[in-house]
Amino acid sequence: MCRELTTSSEFQLQVDQNAVIVEHFLDYHYAHFSYSGTSTLTVTASQPITSYDISPHSMEIAGVVSGNQLTFTIDSNSAKPSYLIIQINDLEKLVVLGDPMETNAPPSSGTGIYNISHAPYQADDTWTSDVTHLIQIAIDDASAAGGGIVYVPVGVYKVKDILYMKSNVTLYIQGGAVIKSNPDRTLYDFTKSREGKIFIDPMIKIDHAPHAKIIGRGTLDASGIAIMDKDRTSSTYLGYRRNVIVGNHSDHVTIEGIIIKDSTTWTINGIQGGEGFTVRHVKIINHKNADQYKIMNDGIDLCGTRNAIAEKNFVMTVDDALCAKSTITDYAMYHIRFKHNIVFSSCAGLKAGLQSHSPMYDVWFEDNDVVQARRGIVVEATSGNQPMSDIHFVNTRVENYVFTSMGKSIPVEIEAGTAPVKNVYIDSAYFEKQAFNPIHMYGSSDTNDVTNVTFNNLNLCGDVISNSLDTRIIVGSKASDLTVKGHMR
Repeated sequence: MCRELTTSSEFQLQVDQNAVIVEHFLDYHYAHFSYSGTSTLTVTASQPITSYDISPHSMEIAGVVSGNQLTFTIDSNSAKPSYLIIQINDLEKLVVLGDPMETNAPPSSGTGIYNISHAPYQADDTWTSDVTHLIQIAIDDASAAGGGIVYVPVGVYKVKDILYMKSNVTLYIQGGAVIKSNPDRTLYDFTKSREGKIFIDPMIKIDHAPHAKIIGRGTLDASGIAIMDKDRTSSTYLGYRRNVIVGNHSDHVTIEGIIIKDSTTWTINGIQGGEGFTVRHVKIINHKNADQYKIMNDGIDLCGTRNAIAEKNFVMTVDDALCAKSTITDYAMYHIRFKHNIVFSSCAGLKAGLQSHSPMYDVWFEDNDVVQARRGIVVEATSGNQPMSDIHFVNTRVENYVFTSMGKSIPVEIEAGTAPVKNVYIDSAYFEKQAFNPIHMYGSSDTNDVTNVTFNNLNLCGDVISNSLDTRIIVGSKASDLTVKGHMR
């Protein structure tokens, strides 16, 4: 079986005495497993451990070091998922993805189950031949029966063309199963954006497919960096970029439990024109080094949707990690929730905008951890002229910053460039490190202005800000009605 899996030479991991595979991916390492209750993890590094750091810091996980080993415990009953980023000495980062035990796994066969390894599909699971059409036939067969479960068992399945989800069909990817894109870019047709950027079709489209689901503990691997043109002298440099999941006009869609890997543009883009979208316990592991390739590989973008929630997810990526974007016209966007997520980014950690093509309001970011970002919290209206309002950030923790070619670090930025922004509430935000720039809010005109921003319990490096005239907050042009309340809870 060809998995193109590179086992880490820097780290080994045991969970309650059981060995877990650690994979070396790009410039970091990751391990994924399921557990129940309290478990003891032992990380064995390739060198004696002289320093370590376990993020998110809010989980207050303390380890014990003995030579090359770091030991600590995690608890599946915690409100926050056990998705950790570990820095040991100056080694590459180790990502530990501990999921609760799977409770909704379907049977591999039976009525309503369309197992792609069984007849009539008999899909190759060794990544030797392309099986896109076979998976699509299974999806179509389930749809023709009024709905069903397309079961992808352990194995590696080569795909190239789009997989189209259908109404009432569940794509179940078993733990250990990988649906992986063919990395040969010469096989792909491409389109050019107005800016000249080159894209290929996404791996999966959910279009007019209500009640579609993609669930399980397996992996969707876009092969993005391999497909992308990395030749700096080429006219298509950084081209052939690929989404993983794009959704349109589909209500009550669920994506849960899976790993999504190596996207080179917005990883999850949905569900435009639909409502009731849920993204839960999804682990996104993308290229993260902005100094190498600055590509727009956002993590989870809730776009042009309503009554949507993204909770208990993990995102490691270059571009914005979690975004609410009003991307379509004549479809007001509201009641959006991002809760209990853990992210690592070289751009914005938590962001509303930049698109505001229809009114967007009632957006909540609650209890999220930003392990790294260039901009911690962002509200940005710079494309579209419809108002953004009632945007809430509650219990936000930003641990560290990064400088990139896009600019220097900033804790909070609120910009009304092409549309008004009003009623922004930032409650209990803690920034561990000093950013290069101060907090900044500004508009572009009397019409496109920022009004009514409230900071409550704003903590910058241990100092709770209680004065709206504090120099660490800049109220720029066309911004007004700032309230700053400071108190320790």
